[in-house]
Amino acid sequence: MAIKGKGKTKTKQAARAPRRAPVAVKKPFAQRGWVRAFAAFMVGVLVLAVTWWAYEGIDKQRNASKAASAQAQKLAAVEAWKGNLEPTLQSVGTISGGTSPQIATDVGTALTALAQGKDPGVKASQLVSEADGLDKAAKILTGFKLSDTIANHGFDEMETDLITTIQPEIVAGLQSLAVAARLTALAIQDPSKADTLIPAAQKASSTGQDLLSRAWASYTNISTLAGIPPQLPQPAGAGGVPPGLGG
Repeated sequence: MAIKGKGKTKTKQAARAPRRAPVAVKKPFAQRGWVRAFAAFMVGVLVLAVTWWAYEGIDKQRNASKAASAQAQKLAAVEAWKGNLEPTLQSVGTISGGTSPQIATDVGTALTALAQGKDPGVKASQLVSEADGLDKAAKILTGFKLSDTIANHGFDEMETDLITTIQPEIVAGLQSLAVAARLTALAIQDPSKADTLIPAAQKASSTGQDLLSRAWASYTNISTLAGIPPQLPQPAGAGGVPPGLGG
């Protein structure tokens, strides 16, 4: 019978604890990629906004400066024009703000009286003298270089066209009234021709007044636009007599 030999008894090793999986350490919030990207985007938006705001401010300031400069130039040009036009008209009549100038109104009154067979209330020599004054005023206005005065003074094309139309209309109005005054004087001197002269004089007087009225309305609009409102009523000669109209 076999005998079992004595041997060392093997000890059973204790089970090892499971290895811990590495724990990922999160980056600080400010260092995370999407946070940095968002922050960069917001900084870009802020820079863009500030840049746009600054540009808008500079642009508005530049436009305001240009507008002020243009307005100042318009004012200077209209003042020079006004200094020639208004005293010239005041030498032959009266101007009253935005209403049509009262010039050669006695011609119309005399014509109405003559057409009714009444006393015209004025002498022929007075009308001839008045006609001379109207022609002289028209000549002074014609000699004023209006185009040069308003050139490069901030007026746009439409305003320039309007201004350069006003002056010739006023001149034509004065000349037409001068013709009316002379025809009326002839009708007074020679009643036998009154039937022919009076209608012609009436036509010339009406045309002259219409031209003056239309041109003056445009002038007051331009004057107001430039910052010079229509002046208060003044009597004839109150504004002084321009060179060439004195005795």
